[in-house]
Amino acid sequence: MLALKKHPLLNADLQAAFDWYEGQRPGLGWEFKDDFKTHFRNLRRDAQLYAVRFGDVRRLNLDRFPYGLFYVIRPPEIWLLAVLHASRDTEMVLAERRRHLRG
Repeated sequence: MLALKKHPLLNADLQAAFDWYEGQRPGLGWEFKDDFKTHFRNLRRDAQLYAVRFGDVRRLNLDRFPYGLFYVIRPPEIWLLAVLHASRDTEMVLAERRRHLRG
């Protein structure tokens, strides 16, 4: 099974979303994190199930929140690049983060 790696900025993505949802309603940020964790745990097993969106980036949508987990498969690893809101300019953000993997 492929190893699952996280881009260094992934925790910042999660914290920003958590903070925003907690500001909307106490406890909602924790619900967001639970939704993320459920999908994150299954990503290694299910990574091939999701179609390539652009370049070599795939997207797995969260169930309850308008966020996607964006990742690339580069054997022997799966790199989780970002957790981004559906309205973000994802291609620009992800292009920069993929460069991090190359060098």
